[in-house]
Amino acid sequence: MNIIGLGKTGCSVANKFSKYPQYNIFKIGIEEGNVEEQNHPELYEQRTNVPKFNLDGPIDFILSGDELIIGASLKILESYKDHEIRIIYIKPSQKFLTDLQKTTNRIVYKVLQEYTRSNKFKSMFLVNYEEVSKMVGKIPIVGYYEKLNSVIADTFHMINYLEHNEPVMDTFSECSTTYCIKTIGLMKVNEAKESLFCELDEIRDKRYYYCINDKQLENDGDLLDKINDQVLSKSEEYCKTMFGVYSSQYEENYCYIIHSSPHIQD
Repeated sequence: MNIIGLGKTGCSVANKFSKYPQYNIFKIGIEEGNVEEQNHPELYEQRTNVPKFNLDGPIDFILSGDELIIGASLKILESYKDHEIRIIYIKPSQKFLTDLQKTTNRIVYKVLQEYTRSNKFKSMFLVNYEEVSKMVGKIPIVGYYEKLNSVIADTFHMINYLEHNEPVMDTFSECSTTYCIKTIGLMKVNEAKESLFCELDEIRDKRYYYCINDKQLENDGDLLDKINDQVLSKSEEYCKTMFGVYSSQYEENYCYIIHSSPHIQD
């Protein structure tokens, strides 16, 4: 899989995937030397010469809504329109944005969702730093965003890994292509407490990827009932809820989550 990061944050998150051999990392930004700094998003769109990376296969395109450079995102994505593209959009806190940043974020955020819903992109995953921070807990100022970016990359990687491996058992069915606005998260298996990377409205598809210690899979006769009860407790009207169980050599059990909606998010 190819990972393209746009801007300072997008490149930082993309770089966190580099420890995994499954990914080819590409970065577009001022610090990368392939984009000249501009003072307006329209200038980024007009003046950015799109780097011609030699790519084969699907693309994850990562960007953050607080950077003016995202004004060039559609121009860049158009260059790779023959590839299957997933957008990973990091929603910024509105507290410290300038008016221009707020306007840029609002426009690009909505346009990318509309393009996704019209099948120009396979899906768009939403991530909110504030929600990820709540999940991680107290983090020192030094290395704050480095830690959050690692959590984001590691969680996406694990879900990618699980989706390309056979579960021991699952109830998965194909997700409707219209359920293309998504987020991911984690759940503490013992507590059934979910921590999502972004809140979504009108969820229509919930998927739970249980990573269970292989010895417990072999010996715990109550496990399936516990998982069934947990997943049923997450059920909502008009929403499909499914799970897969995967063997793990880790002592601690984990559950990764994908929630999907067909609707434009605020």
